[in-house]
Amino acid sequence: MKTKYFLISLILLSLFFGGLFKTLLNIDELVYNFYAEQLTQDKVDELLNGQKKWEWLGYVIIPLVILLRSSLVAMCLSVGMFFYDMEHKLKFKQFFRIALLGEFVLVLVGFAKLMYFYFIKTDYTLQDLQQYYPLSYINFLDINNLEPWLIYPLQTINLFEIAYFFVLVFGLHKLLKKNYWKSFEITAASYGTGLVIWIGLVMFLSLSLN
Repeated sequence: MKTKYFLISLILLSLFFGGLFKTLLNIDELVYNFYAEQLTQDKVDELLNGQKKWEWLGYVIIPLVILLRSSLVAMCLSVGMFFYDMEHKLKFKQFFRIALLGEFVLVLVGFAKLMYFYFIKTDYTLQDLQQYYPLSYINFLDINNLEPWLIYPLQTINLFEIAYFFVLVFGLHKLLKKNYWKSFEITAASYGTGLVIWIGLVMFLSLSLN
C-alpha cells in the first residue's frame, strides 16, 4: 500500500473514532455537567456555544497531529540511521511510512478507550475520560495523590507504547533487511531518545503552568 493511502486511512479512522467517541460517550453532556458546578447557567451556555462554533477546528487538527507526530518520529529514525550506518541512502518518506504504520497502534488506543467507557466503566466523568489511558501503569495508581506533572509520563508506561515501539522496530527491520537486533538498537537510540526528550518537555511545561 502506498504511503498516501496509509495516511488517508489513518485520518479517516481517527475522524471516525473521534466522532464515535464524542457521540457514544455524551461528551457535550459531560462538559456541561463539569462547568455547571463552577459557572453560572449563562456562562456555561456561552462556553458551550463557543465550543460548538469552533468544533470543526478539532477535526482539522487531527490530520495535522498525525502528520506532525509521524514526521517527528520519522526524523528520529532518520537521524538514528544516519549515525548507525552513514552509507545507507534511505529517503525520509521510507521512515515516514514506518511511522505511519505505528500510528495504527495509536488509533487502537482510542478504540480501546471507547470500549472501556461504553461497556465497562459506564459511570464516568469528564475527568475520568481525560485521565484514563488503556493498559497503562497509571491505572493502578490513585491519580488524585499524584503531582500533575507526573500524570503524562506515567500514562506513557503502557502496552500500546510498547507495541508502537516494536512496530517501528519491525518496519525498520523490513526496510533495512538486517539483523533484527540492529533495528531494535537503532529504534531504541533514536525514537527512545526522542520520546524521553518529549516527556521531559511535557513535564517542564506542566510544572511551569502549575
